[in-house]
Amino acid sequence: GFFSFFHLSLVMLALSLAASALAGFCAKVVDETAERGLFGRKKKYALVLVLPILLAATYGAALAWVSSQTLLSSLFIALAVASLLAGKIDHPYHMLGAAVFALVLLLMPPVVLDPWLFCLFLVSGLLDELELVGMARGAAAFVNRERLWTPLAALGAFVALGAPLLYLLALIAFDAAYRFGGWLVDY
Repeated sequence: GFFSFFHLSLVMLALSLAASALAGFCAKVVDETAERGLFGRKKKYALVLVLPILLAATYGAALAWVSSQTLLSSLFIALAVASLLAGKIDHPYHMLGAAVFALVLLLMPPVVLDPWLFCLFLVSGLLDELELVGMARGAAAFVNRERLWTPLAALGAFVALGAPLLYLLALIAFDAAYRFGGWLVDY
């Protein structure tokens, strides 16, 4: 009945947010590994050599699962395309994450893909990825520097279009875990 449906909805919400957070954390650690060589070739431990590969595959799989099994396909597929178009998939680890993402999506196609929301998130994702910090002043400079175009687009879609708040919640979960991953790597 209703309570079973409500319970299932809460479970899917929790899984969607957890997968978004897991992807954000793994993506940041992979970013730092690719940029700073945190798990370089000088290390001789097998886990240290394999860890970035596992993390890249994990974030690709987590984002693909969320994109294929929830309403978040318009968001995360658009952001993946924006990253690709902006040239951010520039390291073998990120290429692995993108390949896993694409393969899982081929095996488990998205449940739904809203073309209007896809376009909105593609444009906002490109604005976030292109790092236009020096081209803006005031509030726009802050939005560029903090990469808030996509969260603002999700909030706007919720307020103006009645899109699910899940888009914004998933971005918050992803970004919080991404920042935590950065903090942990620096720690």
